[in-house]
Amino acid sequence: MSVRLTGIGVLLAGMLTASPRAAPEAELRERVDGLLGAYRAVTVAEWRALGPEVAPVLDRVARDRTALPTRRARALAALGVVRPTAAGPLIRELAAERTAPQALRCAAVDAAPSVLGSQAPEVLVPLLQDQEPSVRVRSARVLAASGLAGCRAVAARARTLPPSDPLARTAATCEAQLRQGPPAR
Repeated sequence: MSVRLTGIGVLLAGMLTASPRAAPEAELRERVDGLLGAYRAVTVAEWRALGPEVAPVLDRVARDRTALPTRRARALAALGVVRPTAAGPLIRELAAERTAPQALRCAAVDAAPSVLGSQAPEVLVPLLQDQEPSVRVRSARVLAASGLAGCRAVAARARTLPPSDPLARTAATCEAQLRQGPPAR
């Protein structure tokens, strides 16, 4: 009987001295894992509902080189929603890192405008010369969607490339926008 009482005593002592954050942090990790592994698109509202305390969990997943690239990309996008200031440096780093998986680099490109705001072109314009075609095209599309200044950058880069380059179609759309000029207000 004394062994049993000792075991109960140790268990109770452990429960009383355990960190109150341990349970919520484990719960947050489980919720993040569930959303990152979802077969459906996770909404911005769902990520925001977890609160800013989920940012460190997302940051760890986005930086984890052993995690699947798509999982890292989803974590990066979610981090940009939950805590943009924490995502900014990581987006800059991953977009430019030529050894990072394509999916992760493209996720960084997609998140750049909403996270970096007016500083996004600093990251995106150099990527128009990237060796990876998918990163070049994704950067061109994001820049083209950002307005006339982005279109000018895409059109200028496309003029130095052969017409068969994947950037050509986006550049043609931008050229048309530039000919039309700014929309009337």
